[in-house]
Amino acid sequence: MHIVTEGSRLTWIVLTMGDRWPEVDRAVSSLLDDDSQSDVVLVLNGVDGPAPEFGDRVRVVALRENQGVPGGRSAGMQAVDSDVALVGFLDDDARLASRGVAATTREMFRKSTRTAVVSFRIQDETGATARRHVPRPGHRGFDKGGRVSAFLGGACVVRRSACDAVGGYWSDLFYSHEELDLSWRLIDAGHDIVYEPDCLVDHPKTDIARHHDGWHRTGRNRVWVARRNLPGAVCLVHTLVWLPTGLLRAPRGCRGDYWRGWLSGWTRRVERSPMSWRTVLRLTRLGRPPII
Repeated sequence: MHIVTEGSRLTWIVLTMGDRWPEVDRAVSSLLDDDSQSDVVLVLNGVDGPAPEFGDRVRVVALRENQGVPGGRSAGMQAVDSDVALVGFLDDDARLASRGVAATTREMFRKSTRTAVVSFRIQDETGATARRHVPRPGHRGFDKGGRVSAFLGGACVVRRSACDAVGGYWSDLFYSHEELDLSWRLIDAGHDIVYEPDCLVDHPKTDIARHHDGWHRTGRNRVWVARRNLPGAVCLVHTLVWLPTGLLRAPRGCRGDYWRGWLSGWTRRVERSPMSWRTVLRLTRLGRPPII
């Protein structure tokens, strides 16, 4: 029997809007089957009506209004018992596809106190990993583990104390780039983000356009996150690079949404806390300088 040692308790958070209960059941079951010592917090993000029964190891937290992705994840973390050191996140339409994920991540956190996040590999129904799910530039290294510059919020485990120390999720983002913001703050605080492709997650192929305002928020949040975290000159280059990049990546019918979102990212006051130039160099060494 695997004995959970002090400081290695793991609770998973699954965030759902209650519109795909069969998928939620598969997600929760994959987590409970992976490790008998872990439990699950199921966050109903503005769900109208009760959730199905999932058993004693699943705690349900109901939010009256949709708090968005970062707000819902924050609510889930607040509901986790105070002695839980590790918090995992899994999208409600995903499932663990490899065994021993909890044990693997516990060992990775045990080996290095600098590790703040362990991010998993996501594969779609064809077995492919989408470019936006690879924490390195382009599509290179989807099967290569190691330190990276960002993580996947719907398939990861975080060290709770590290996330709390940098302020956790920025709920104003609502959807898109919430992990980029948190990644930069964690790295600036001296922590590591580690990608582990052997921890595999099945997730159906999706597109940002499935959210009615997805591309607008993507453009706006890219500017917000840059303004909040990057030194002035780097912020300017980053946002200018991501204007044509985002327009090229957006489907033809969504390019106007991205453009208007990018423009709106400059209209609101954002409290700045720029990362150090040492962090800019560290991100560059990790393969993703914060201008791309």
